[in-house]
Amino acid sequence: MIDNKVKQKIIDSYGINIIDDVLLADDYHIVFCFDFYKLLNAEIHVLAGDMGFYGFNKETGFTVKDVLPFIEYKNPVSYVIGEDRYLEFLLDSISQNEDGRELYFPIKGDTQTLWVVCTFDTIKKDDDVHLIYGRVNWITSSIPDAIRFYENNYRDTLSKLYSKEALALHLNRAQNNDHSYGLYFDIDNFKRINDIFGHKAGDRYLRELGERLQKLESPDTHVYRIGGDEFFVYLINSTENTAYQMAMQVIYDVEKLNPDGEQAEVSASIGIIPIIGSDFDVEDLLDLADRAMYHAKEKGKGHISYARDV
Repeated sequence: MIDNKVKQKIIDSYGINIIDDVLLADDYHIVFCFDFYKLLNAEIHVLAGDMGFYGFNKETGFTVKDVLPFIEYKNPVSYVIGEDRYLEFLLDSISQNEDGRELYFPIKGDTQTLWVVCTFDTIKKDDDVHLIYGRVNWITSSIPDAIRFYENNYRDTLSKLYSKEALALHLNRAQNNDHSYGLYFDIDNFKRINDIFGHKAGDRYLRELGERLQKLESPDTHVYRIGGDEFFVYLINSTENTAYQMAMQVIYDVEKLNPDGEQAEVSASIGIIPIIGSDFDVEDLLDLADRAMYHAKEKGKGHISYARDV
């Protein structure tokens, strides 16, 4: 049942009467609310359910900030949008959830991540109070299907790098003052690996190359498998010299990794393009990068070319 003492406290604090039948049902587990305008310092009021199971005492009170250490920031969603953006993503998801859809929160368990599935709604009053209240619907140790979407759509299953869809998502986040660079490359003579050693060897090469390229990852450097043997490196707010140094590193990594012998003689041809501001079409950008890469191929295997050369 609803805790009438907490309910009265909300009426006294916000001048809002929480209606029992909104978001509430006979089988609800935990019902809570907080003032979104206060953000991390907002007190969480537990109207029903026992938060003591999670280590919180509603008698002494706790805030949104107190809950943050329990969030697992390494998960399929943060892999795509970035761990540094994940909290902002969660708060935006809560405040913009106007259709009553379920939202998923990863919580650190003793041995694995637990997914807490919640439904939220909002009450506003005179633009002074933005009271968000929600219900914990269920908790599971299995990754929900909606979360697996991020793994399936934004991560390449073979190389474990970002996918082309993730690249489009990341490029669309570019800011007006960004001055970044992109490296578009494919593996010279990759077909020779398949022809000489078979397609399993080709897949093994792409997996091992993916492992090597993942080591280039940082908050400002992301690597993607566009498809087949084509890859892209996104250097956020970088310089042309840094892009060139990264291209040389990629060529080294590609040529160094040849697990089935020297017969394939693989290398990388790389096109370097500037990514300035946010006013660009992603497909046009990739087309320019592709043309720069093929210009590099015309100079011979394992070469670098710039967008200005095409």
